[in-house]
Amino acid sequence: MILSAIVAVAQNNVIGMQGDMPWPKMSADLKYFKEKTFGKWCILGRKTYNALGNKVLPGINFIIITRDTNFRSADSLVVHSLQEAIDHPAIWQEEEVMVLGGGEIYKQAMPLLDRVYCTRIGASFAGDTYFPDIDANNWELALADAHTADDKNPLDYTFLIFNRK
Repeated sequence: MILSAIVAVAQNNVIGMQGDMPWPKMSADLKYFKEKTFGKWCILGRKTYNALGNKVLPGINFIIITRDTNFRSADSLVVHSLQEAIDHPAIWQEEEVMVLGGGEIYKQAMPLLDRVYCTRIGASFAGDTYFPDIDANNWELALADAHTADDKNPLDYTFLIFNRK
């Protein structure tokens, strides 16, 4: 199984502010996210699940990580650690499983990831949640696809794919 993260990140590594993304809606990033996650199992923290409206996105299966032993979800599997999520029998046969965040989940997953799909937003923002640094000693840039702002994407952005060396 390939364990991958998918993230949109500002130039200063900010990924969130008060439970939301601090930049305006980027249509291309939403389309990219859907393309990369559709039909896959996705691991995410409870706060990220809350930020997504407490529901599974169409065509995706969720494994929610929470410390709250009373937390239940009618539409997702619930576990209490990243390791428990990775070891869950539901994903044993999967080709690729995606990590969706948030910040603490990304931090824990970083040493275990095989790939990172990153949308680099062409600006910096104030935030309270950050993505860990991608260390060039451990990661190889496999793709960089740059785009300029347009009517559906108010900021410049670049799709990046990093594979673990």
